Amino acid sequence: MTSRQAGSLLVRSLWRAPRAFALSVFGIAVGISVLGFFLALSLGMQKRVLSRIFPTDRLEVVPPKTSVDQGAIGALGSLLGGTRQLGDDFIATLRAHPDVLAVFPRMKVAFPVRGWGGERIVGRPIYTDLPIDGIDPAAVSEATSPWAFKDYVSDQNPFCTEDKNCPSGWYCSWDINKCEPPVPVIVSPTILEFYNGSFARMYGLPKISGFLANQLRGMTATAELGKSFISRRESGKPRQRKLVLVGVSDRAQPFGLTVPLPYVKRWNAEYAGGGAAQEYSSLTVQVRPGRSVTRVVELVRKQGYSIEDNGAEQAGLAVLLMTALFVLVSLSTLVVATLNVAHTFFRAIAERRHELGVMRAVGASQRDILVLLLGEAVCIGIGGAVVGLVVSWLAALGIDFLSRTALPDFPFKPDSYFYFSAGLCALCVGFSVLTCLLGAVFPARAAARLSPAAALSSRM
Repeated sequence: MTSRQAGSLLVRSLWRAPRAFALSVFGIAVGISVLGFFLALSLGMQKRVLSRIFPTDRLEVVPPKTSVDQGAIGALGSLLGGTRQLGDDFIATLRAHPDVLAVFPRMKVAFPVRGWGGERIVGRPIYTDLPIDGIDPAAVSEATSPWAFKDYVSDQNPFCTEDKNCPSGWYCSWDINKCEPPVPVIVSPTILEFYNGSFARMYGLPKISGFLANQLRGMTATAELGKSFISRRESGKPRQRKLVLVGVSDRAQPFGLTVPLPYVKRWNAEYAGGGAAQEYSSLTVQVRPGRSVTRVVELVRKQGYSIEDNGAEQAGLAVLLMTALFVLVSLSTLVVATLNVAHTFFRAIAERRHELGVMRAVGASQRDILVLLLGEAVCIGIGGAVVGLVVSWLAALGIDFLSRTALPDFPFKPDSYFYFSAGLCALCVGFSVLTCLLGAVFPARAAARLSPAAALSSRM
């Protein structure tokens, strides 16, 4: 039998029993719709929610927590000045590890800083103390015009006596009489989420959408180093620096401002002493895709440092358990669908016994009969997968719509809770076809082995 003949027979056999075909497709579609729905929900939660709150491919390494990690001996060491600090030597050790993709040091400003700005958002300046830290510019991909996230300080900056002596956008730093560009700043999407979910709604302020966030690029503020609004603590000779927002990045600290690391190093050396410019507050370790996070954690702890617990492990486990539960429900539905397919095929073969006998009598081999019946199973599987995925996709659209219209805004509220990847769709189609083949293989083999004489007789 040629492939063309087999295809023609396949279409004809499916067309002769549309009701049975539709019922089988429906049974498979129910299971696939449930499976696809919950797998897409799981992927969406991991990709669009959890990855923003609890990145699982990153570790935050911090100095040892004396009270927990080291006990009394560690406490004594701390008093004697022996507490381990994060320095360049340990960074080199981490970067040499085969499972580590990159290491980005982070350093907090070790002295008070106050600032004001925000007129473009609320219409008036906001005065507050500024939590500032610095990160290696290599960790951040933001590069916007006219400012990029990098260190602009140079010995070649022109001398000045006032702002008009400086290039456009620069200002005259009165303490050193040099022209300087504003210090580039990035903020975390976390702070924007909390602003939209809390402050904007509470005070009737405009929400910062994706469009508005882009419009905020270039917004300036003023920071006064060495002074505080909420305490009397001061450090060194206060001086002002202009800041400019250049982007939004999940590399920035959640609640505060992040600037290029060289700025913080210079400021700490000037206002808090040379030691403060050599000690990092934390290290962000990026693990290579598919590599072991556990081995990196073991190295960190073996060296006497700690891992900042951000709840990623617990959250990931909760999602995994939820996904496993719903997948189990989906598989149970598919088992029932498999039995339904098997029953349908046994009935169909009994009704088509004469037809199959004629096919064998005119020269069809056992293989031809087997291929024909399994081809019908494949068509049912593909049809059920397509219908099931469409149903699950429509259900996901409905839930996302209800979320946008009926639920109040809250931090990290996604545009969609679902993620229908190509791999997920391929998995559902493959699982559907496999289910149908498992249901059809035994009745198909029985039909293929039936002799023409037996098929044409009154006996099965």
